[in-house]
Amino acid sequence: MVKHNHAIPNVHLKKHWGPLVKTFFNQPAKKKQRQVAREEKAARIFPRPINYLRPIIRCPTQRYNMKTRYGRGFTLDEIKNAGLNPQYARSIGIAVDHRRQDMCLETRELNVKRLKSYLAKLILFPGKTTRKLALKQQKAEPMTDAKKEDKKPRKMIVPEAPKEKLELPAAKEQSDEKKVLPVQEPKLREKPQTITAEMKGTKSFQKIRIERTKQRYAGVRKKRAEIAQKEAEEKATKDTSQSVSYTHLRAHETREDLVCRLLLEKKKKQ
Repeated sequence: MVKHNHAIPNVHLKKHWGPLVKTFFNQPAKKKQRQVAREEKAARIFPRPINYLRPIIRCPTQRYNMKTRYGRGFTLDEIKNAGLNPQYARSIGIAVDHRRQDMCLETRELNVKRLKSYLAKLILFPGKTTRKLALKQQKAEPMTDAKKEDKKPRKMIVPEAPKEKLELPAAKEQSDEKKVLPVQEPKLREKPQTITAEMKGTKSFQKIRIERTKQRYAGVRKKRAEIAQKEAEEKATKDTSQSVSYTHLRAHETREDLVCRLLLEKKKKQ
């Protein structure tokens, strides 16, 4: 029973939450569907790889730029340095992204090296146009020397594989990996080791603080050292040829003070 002068209870428990809930009971079926689609694609495009060759790039922002990942496509500069052009690169399974730009030389050299290693391993099958020309030449009458000079073979950046190379087992295998030329990330974890007396003796926090202080005051200390060196050089170049007797020195008087005092006395006498 309600007592005292409190607010009247008016709890709203009948929320219509049913339409807001999303379920994913079809996840196993979707996984199987994607697998079947990959197998169909592999059979359709055989012997080409299922995926395109992707570049290795750095993650954006200062927080994640120490990590690497696969990018969308190679830049036009990287494609050019590898000796290719964008249209031809796409035709041999290389992804191209005309919007991305290289912000450092290290990334560009890494991706150019990746492209060259891909081209070295690539087995290029004869295209449809090449095969059609070969069939036409077989059916046609023997060509004269003049006609042979007129029909020049088309230029290929990557040469087509000869018939002997196409019969090798490597040519009949298809790359079904998720990433073409996958990069294995180095394992950063170290094996457990026994703690030595030297490790116990080192004060890591103190060492880090000292190094930070050195780094912070490096410029100031360098400037002080330069000024001190300059002053020492100026003092050394001063004319100290005049000999002064140390018998005239007074208490707490330096050699320079004595010279000044004697000159002033000489001036007064004149």
